[in-house]
Order: sequence, then structure tokens, then C-alpha cells
Amino acid sequence: MSKCFEHKIIMVTGASDGIGQQVAAALGEQGASVIALGRNEDALGVTQKRIEELGGRCLCIPFDLTNFDDYGKLFLALKNQVPHLDGLVHCAGSLDRCTPMQYIKVDKFRDALDIHLTAPNMLTQMMLPLLRRAESASIIFTTCDMVHDDQNNWHAYGFAKRALAYVAAMWQGEHPDKPYRFNTLNPGRVRTELFKRAYPGILPSKVPLAESVAPAYLKLLADESKGFRGQSLNAADLM
Repeated sequence: MSKCFEHKIIMVTGASDGIGQQVAAALGEQGASVIALGRNEDALGVTQKRIEELGGRCLCIPFDLTNFDDYGKLFLALKNQVPHLDGLVHCAGSLDRCTPMQYIKVDKFRDALDIHLTAPNMLTQMMLPLLRRAESASIIFTTCDMVHDDQNNWHAYGFAKRALAYVAAMWQGEHPDKPYRFNTLNPGRVRTELFKRAYPGILPSKVPLAESVAPAYLKLLADESKGFRGQSLNAADLM
């Protein structure tokens, strides 16, 4: 297999499970060095083992993205040992269940905004000096069908995911002539733990595996996709 990501360094959040884990593994298979962030240390170990077995390199960092005071420490730990970042893939997410707005508790509402909207923006801000060091870099915000479709009962999760389309356009608008680019990617419905909680009435076997959308992420990270800047994209259209 072509090692088209050899010498590339990519940070992936939510790398302990689901889409994040599959994207990290696919990058490793193509020779990338992956910085894998996730809250579950044991699950991150599984990700690391898989990446290394596939021929890549992996630095696992157990990290809670909602602890914003730790972002500076993360950057300081990386700035002297990581020469640059060629990509940043935001896959981290969390959802207990779909709940109508009239019943959602304040803490759950804030938690959803923090992990799906505040965290990807603040982590991008903190990692920007490393992204600037690369010849070119791709930042991907993972969104969902709510970007295009009005769906009930998703409260702050849906608000945050829809806002990410504007987020990518805003970041790109503020850096129009830079070699790094910002886009959102909608993977569609895939078989993850979050999907099982959100759609308990749908058999998981009826939707594709999370690994099926990894090629779309890799395409958007690759130099061939330099023309995509500030756009809201669907995985199905890239594969």
C-alpha cells in the first residue's frame, strides 16, 4: 500500500473509539505519525497498538478536552518535540441520549456545547503555531446531518454541529492566504456507540462501519484536497 502520509504528523481527537480510532488507524497504515487524543487510556492503548502494527507511529495522550485549563500544558509538552502538525482532525464527541429542549438540564446542555463546539475551536487555536510550521495543513471539524437537515431532540449537540459549518468558514476567512485550510466533514450515519445511543430503534447492522468513512478524512487531509477551503463537505461525495 502507498505510504502517502509518510513524514506527516496528524493529531486526531476522539481517537480511543469510533470514527477517530478508525481515522487514526488508517493514517497509521499509510505511514503517518499520529498524535492520538482521548479520555480512555486503555482504549488509546488499543489504538496505538493497531497503528504500530499497520506500520505507523503513535503518540497517545490521555486528555479530557473539556478541561480547558490544560490546553496550554498540552501545547508546551508538544512544541519542542513535534516539529509541525500537518493535520488536526476533530472527532471527539459525546451524547447520552436525544432529549427535547424543554427537558434538557443546564449541565448536559453546557457539556454538549463544550465538547462539540468550544473544544474544537480552542484546540485549533492552541495548536495553530504547530500547524503554521507545516508546508500545508488541513483542519477537519466533524459535523453531522444537522448541517443540512432540521432534526428535533438533539439540543446543544445539534446546535454545535450546525455551527461548525460557520466555524470552518470563519477560520478560513480569517486566514485566506495561508497554506492551512479549514473544512467540515459530515460522515453520515455510521456504526458507533454514539449512534447506538442516539438511534436505539435502528439495528447497528443496518448502517456502515465507522472505518468506511476513514478514506474521506484521508482524502481531505491529503495535498490533493488543497482546493477545499472553508467548505462543508459530505464523506459520501469524497469517496
